[in-house]
Amino acid sequence: MITELGRDELISLGARNRADYLVEQAGYTLGLAAADGTAITDLLTEGYLQEVAAAQAAVNAARQDRALMAAEAKDSTTAQNRAAKDAKVWRRKVARRAQRARRMGKMMPEGLLAISSARSVPALCAQVVEMAKLFEANLALMPGARADKLLEEGKALAQALSGADAAQELKRFKELPDAVKKFYEQKGLLYVGLKVINDAGHELHAADAHSASRYSLAILHRHPGNRTNPEPPKPQA
Repeated sequence: MITELGRDELISLGARNRADYLVEQAGYTLGLAAADGTAITDLLTEGYLQEVAAAQAAVNAARQDRALMAAEAKDSTTAQNRAAKDAKVWRRKVARRAQRARRMGKMMPEGLLAISSARSVPALCAQVVEMAKLFEANLALMPGARADKLLEEGKALAQALSGADAAQELKRFKELPDAVKKFYEQKGLLYVGLKVINDAGHELHAADAHSASRYSLAILHRHPGNRTNPEPPKPQA
């Protein structure tokens, strides 16, 4: 089993990730895991990589259905989903700015240094609101220019996300056709599986920052139009 997360949560995760990028990302991540062989499979449950590969195949097959891809395209253009993607980028920028400040001897709250998981739009909104408050409280300690602009960006994103509470998000997904819900659930399963493999990769290469960094979701989170993808190493004989 890839995960015991509930179907509604998987649908929410799947709705925010493009099928074509997920399939490409899975090819890269599974290639990395194959190269690491038993060293990484020992850190996963038995047959885990095969289950993720099956999820990749299911999502890839669904890409041939024009109706499903049209539904995905329509959903990906909602203001809420655009704001969610921008908010995730904003969190990373804030965390990096705060980490620089800490390395320069400034005291930084943990809420700015570590990004916790946010599996729904309302949870992401709450996180952005809290990080914006902490960032504002420590604005004078932030190194570099345009810290105030970064703060304004966070507040605007929180505002854009604030209209989506958990009940509204759940209602929206419940109203989707069954085929679309199944498609989003499959994408959510694949997304979670890739995250789990990446966690195992970072544990395996904890003493080697370069090797650990290769276990990322750079393909999934790339900007549209950027086709420069990392190549996974060949499996060892």
